[in-house]
Amino acid sequence: MKILALDLSTRSSGWFITKSSCGIIKTDEKMSFEEKLVYFREQIVKLLDKHHPDQILIEDSYYQPRRGSIHTLKALCKFAGVAIEACAARKIPVEIITATAARKYCCGKREGKVTKEDVFKYFVEKYDLKDWTFSTHNDLTDAMCLLWGSRGKKRAEKK
Repeated sequence: MKILALDLSTRSSGWFITKSSCGIIKTDEKMSFEEKLVYFREQIVKLLDKHHPDQILIEDSYYQPRRGSIHTLKALCKFAGVAIEACAARKIPVEIITATAARKYCCGKREGKVTKEDVFKYFVEKYDLKDWTFSTHNDLTDAMCLLWGSRGKKRAEKK
């Protein structure tokens, strides 16, 4: 089964299918919000048409008081809606997974909270991505985490 994982952002959305089929959808900061949504949809459609995934994984967005902006949450929900609509139009099922759940099942057994930095370091080591930097590639490793975490969660649920 071919799965496309999406780590959504209004500026830099990571996507991952395999190590050789992955990338980042970057929007131009000069674009209006509406233009970003249109551009994002165009890029998602290109990915769907090129890779023909059987399923899409999207990171769930939620509000954490004093840790994020409700406005950011609303914007991410709109990006998720665009991705879901593009998939629904092609009859591709969508699964939503939280970053916390993905991290729990992705990066091996660890004590305590697994951070974005932990995820980045895990995949840099796993795939020998020495030329990657956190500031440039963390959206991509977050997408990797969604896919690996979803698979790990399903394996754990079968036990």
